[in-house]
Amino acid sequence: MSGLYEQDDSIANVLDRVARAHRILEMEGQGDMSMGHLSYRDPHGRGLWLKRGNLGLEEVRGGDFILIDFDGTVLEGQGLRHLEWPLHAEIMRARPDVNVVGHSHPFHATVFGAGNAELTPVHNHGVWFAEHGVPRFDSTSHIITTPELGRDVARVLGAAEAVLLAHHGVSFVGRTVKDATLAGIFLEWSAKFQLALAGSGLPYDVPDREESVEKNRRIHPDRARDNYWMYFNRKLDRKESSA
Repeated sequence: MSGLYEQDDSIANVLDRVARAHRILEMEGQGDMSMGHLSYRDPHGRGLWLKRGNLGLEEVRGGDFILIDFDGTVLEGQGLRHLEWPLHAEIMRARPDVNVVGHSHPFHATVFGAGNAELTPVHNHGVWFAEHGVPRFDSTSHIITTPELGRDVARVLGAAEAVLLAHHGVSFVGRTVKDATLAGIFLEWSAKFQLALAGSGLPYDVPDREESVEKNRRIHPDRARDNYWMYFNRKLDRKESSA
């Protein structure tokens, strides 16, 4: 836990946070065997640090990353390069504001993405996505293993914080490890809530977009995001200390 909450942007410290983000996502139900991965933009412009393959989200530690350039060449580290590295590389190429990219197969969001409905801000956590929505990539149900497909996903993602990958999973992004992790968690919670609401048969209205955008700014300012991130880290510490 030493240095966990310090604003230290050295690569080793950030990768420790990215590793914890993997384990937090597993804790929140997003694990799928050894599938799923997060990446961190190298601060020196060399490319991105990607979780090595053949590890479950709950197994990732700070040393479990490889540095690849945007063409997929491994520059540092040892271990298998995930087949879906182009998903990360092409989103980062297209979005200079994004420093962390995540990909997982959360159950409810994947179910939601198999349908054609729009994910709407019908509860508090859904307003995280109110400004840009959550687009759906449906050009293929296959995994994203080529730069061409990666560029297609990045184009559909646009300025949004997340994208549904039809019949596959999701991808989510953030300026920081904290923001990307919260986007992944809130996406799954939002899909679960909307599926339950639709399944209830109750009639419902979708809140006004402008109101939802303002609500997001009101309930998810930086201080609240810091609080949520620390909460999930405490929850992870309790889980891992009791194991």
